Amino acid sequence: MGVVNIGQPLAKERQCLRRAGWLAAASDLLWIPQAGLIAFALGVLLTSLHAVPEETFAIASVSGPALVCVTGLVLLAILRVVLQGLGADMARQAAQSLQSRARAQLLTAAAQASPAADFPSSGAFAAHVTEQVDHLGPYYRNFFPQVLRLKIVPLAIVLATAWFSWLAALILLVCGPLIPVFMALIGMKAKAASADQQEELTRLSGTLLDRIRGLETLELFGALDRTREDIAAAGERFRLGTMRVLRIAFLSSTVLELFSALGIAFCAVFVGFSLLGDLSIGAWGAPLGYAPGLFILLLAPEFFAPLRAYAAAYHDRAAGLAAQENLSRILKECRPGGSSPAREGDESAVTARKCPGLPAIEVKAATLLLGGQTVFKDFNLLIEPGETILLTGASSSGKTSLIDSLLGFHRLEQGEIRIGGVSPQQAGPDLLQTICWLGQAPRLFHGSLKANLLKGATRPETVTEADLWRALALAGATDLVARLPRGLATPVGEDGFGLSVGEIRRIALARAALRTDAAILLADEPTAALDEDTAADVIAGLAKLSRSRTTVIATHDPAVLSLPGRIIDLNTLEPALAGVRS
Repeated sequence: MGVVNIGQPLAKERQCLRRAGWLAAASDLLWIPQAGLIAFALGVLLTSLHAVPEETFAIASVSGPALVCVTGLVLLAILRVVLQGLGADMARQAAQSLQSRARAQLLTAAAQASPAADFPSSGAFAAHVTEQVDHLGPYYRNFFPQVLRLKIVPLAIVLATAWFSWLAALILLVCGPLIPVFMALIGMKAKAASADQQEELTRLSGTLLDRIRGLETLELFGALDRTREDIAAAGERFRLGTMRVLRIAFLSSTVLELFSALGIAFCAVFVGFSLLGDLSIGAWGAPLGYAPGLFILLLAPEFFAPLRAYAAAYHDRAAGLAAQENLSRILKECRPGGSSPAREGDESAVTARKCPGLPAIEVKAATLLLGGQTVFKDFNLLIEPGETILLTGASSSGKTSLIDSLLGFHRLEQGEIRIGGVSPQQAGPDLLQTICWLGQAPRLFHGSLKANLLKGATRPETVTEADLWRALALAGATDLVARLPRGLATPVGEDGFGLSVGEIRRIALARAALRTDAAILLADEPTAALDEDTAADVIAGLAKLSRSRTTVIATHDPAVLSLPGRIIDLNTLEPALAGVRS
């Protein structure tokens, strides 16, 4: 599988960013006529003062040109403000759209990831979704418009300067390109430092959230002092990384200001000596006058303004590119084995529908690769509607991967899977509405026991308390809930904190039982790590749930394998013939 890209602008967003760049460039170019008006007005004033005696100088002689210049300056200033505002709004909207899409990609990939797959810690994933996605906004909002602005504005200012003085234009041409060269050299180091600092922030976020969630356990085991030391060490690493980035930022600012100050100073020295009559070169024939000299002095700082903006945005670029790499990596981790949702516009994905009734499940010549390893190859399996299949085999034989493939969490390298005649990718979220699933590590969430149970219902508002107790009875959990201090209203901690593994498993089974409209039951090692009595309750509940559903259960437990159904041992069957029924 190739690199997963995230945070890349779409064609519409690129168009908005280009328009923002053109508007920013047009706004800067308007400074050239503004500078011309200012230079003309001051040149007329200085020439008049120099040409006539002070006592005979009349204000009326310059009031007309001054009024025209002031009017032109005001109109051009208003137009510049309008263009800058429009450009900034376009760039901001494009950046916000891109950030929203990047977050949606991450959250969608997380929702579609296999429940059995390795997943980043909650703190690390939260840092990716928040801080690192936020780095994409300044990158596109600030950097992309500056690229187009940098290509146009300095060249136009050099041409306008060269019209009056080839030497001043040469000074700008010599000093200007040195800034991007040194900024690029520094920027490579800045990108690496920014990437390291973002990684450190992700680790710090994960460490803090994990320690907070396990605070009670850490206190019970007397590990608070060590935890404080770990957090302090993580904070110190983050501080050092931040200071490295700041050192590079200050270095780049120093380089920028040095060369821009030199360029402006050289232009000012040239203009000054030319007006004093000490220099007779650099202009086209006639000596440099007041108005051309002022015009050059007004344009010189603006020649370096796009370079300054580009340099400032270059740090946003370094942070944005580092964030893109990290987000692409985390997105790939959320899609192990190359699993991915159906592509937008894919003709095979336009008909998403629910599997009607009790569906048959058909696996044809399926080949699955995960992490470059072949999990199963040319695998065939036909499960009749309402049939129960008991998958067994040694660890890593592919039981969990096969169930994940049925759920659509993995995309096959070859072959196909059909559930009720529809592939999991075609069915999409509709498929999940037809399945009740029980894993070996079910998740309970912070809230009441009742709220956790209702998460399994398709329409929670229609579930009565009697329905809840019937589901608990099926899972053998009525005595458990009756013993709790507040019954169904008893609060449960995150990840089922406060309940044992067996109790969590029974509550999860009751939650699955509330999915009354589910046509398929999938269970992955439902009795793993359970004591005999709890396992018996879970097995009895599974037997009841599987009676009216197409069922696939992956297990090592001989007690589960004694349930009515067809046993498929993934270790003993020939890959091309496994589970084939005529």
